[in-house]
Amino acid sequence: SRGSQLRGVRADKRPVARQRSRRRSSLLSDGCVWPTFTGGEAALAALRPSLATFEFSAIEFNRDDLLVIAGQIFLEMEIDQLLRVCWPSVQSFVFSVRARMVDNPYHNWTHVCDVTQTVYSLAVQSGLLPRMSGAQRLALYLAALCHDLEHPGVTAAYLLKSDSAMAAAYRRDPALLERHHSLRAFELMSCHNIGLLQSLPDEERVQISSMVREVILATDMGRHAAFITAATETADARERGEPCGADEVDH
Repeated sequence: SRGSQLRGVRADKRPVARQRSRRRSSLLSDGCVWPTFTGGEAALAALRPSLATFEFSAIEFNRDDLLVIAGQIFLEMEIDQLLRVCWPSVQSFVFSVRARMVDNPYHNWTHVCDVTQTVYSLAVQSGLLPRMSGAQRLALYLAALCHDLEHPGVTAAYLLKSDSAMAAAYRRDPALLERHHSLRAFELMSCHNIGLLQSLPDEERVQISSMVREVILATDMGRHAAFITAATETADARERGEPCGADEVDH
């Protein structure tokens, strides 16, 4: 079963589908210990089907269980069967994201996991996930995890009006929060101690980093209306039986 024989990828020359990695590794290189899910593997296995639905509720789980769930979503997306990304690096990355989330009332670790699961369920329920490449899946997963990385708990408008250091650092850009999240995401993706993308070709690393940045910047509410308009036009075109750009997954 997948719970006992989980497949992964090592950076060697064998075909990706035949490679194995230590998905069960609990002690990471930085000394952090990957937690055991409350109730053990049986409880996690029982939870797995709900991760691809809208019935899942992140607020029902503690911080460590959410860590395991965030990692499990990576496995459910089968990214490591399509790309040379090793499981211990994914664990380190998820740990690092959690460590950088401020304990805000809303923009916190629970919110991150809630959004990551929602994005995954939308990709499944819409039929998009099977059409996505490994790079696209990884970029979507990382963007969901990092979309609010180091969120200060206040709005961009507040940061601008209060003449905050963050506003000055991003030259008073109204999308300064999204720029900050994407910058911090890039730092984690590039961190040698984590090594998340180190086994990938240079071109693929650049492609994934670019997609992650694009998706995070797209969460700027200032762009929301334009996305709603585009989605509505796409839906209308499909109802009329006309071809539309959303029928192709290009980037």
